Amino acid sequence: MGTDTLNALVSDAIWRAEELEARKIPSASVAWAEVSSLEEELAKAHPVSESQGRIARRGAVRAALKARDYIRANALADEYIVEAPESLKAQLREILDEDAQAMASRFQFASRRYSMADAQGLALRFGKSGAFGMAA
Repeated sequence: MGTDTLNALVSDAIWRAEELEARKIPSASVAWAEVSSLEEELAKAHPVSESQGRIARRGAVRAALKARDYIRANALADEYIVEAPESLKAQLREILDEDAQAMASRFQFASRRYSMADAQGLALRFGKSGAFGMAA
């Protein structure tokens, strides 16, 4: 698939996700996951040295967070940080930090007791082993 087609698909997917989110339709997170996947494809098509590649990498991480797929967002950020210039590394960390702060403000009681790393660790365990694996 060409980058022009990918760009058009990303634009359409972002519009759809924003519209679903604005109307508080639960499937908005699925739409954001689609945006993240498409942005990841764009990131593969463009090197990090190109602005389009850096935009796609930030977009893939940001959309994964909007999809509430924290494991994917962190995995993508870790992957992109390896090859990224310092400015992009800082931007990716800032995106993750801002989301963690927003999460902590929404769940103030839990954030006083548990760190974001703890919550992400639990999410990772849950993702790997399912709900019954958490009991073990």
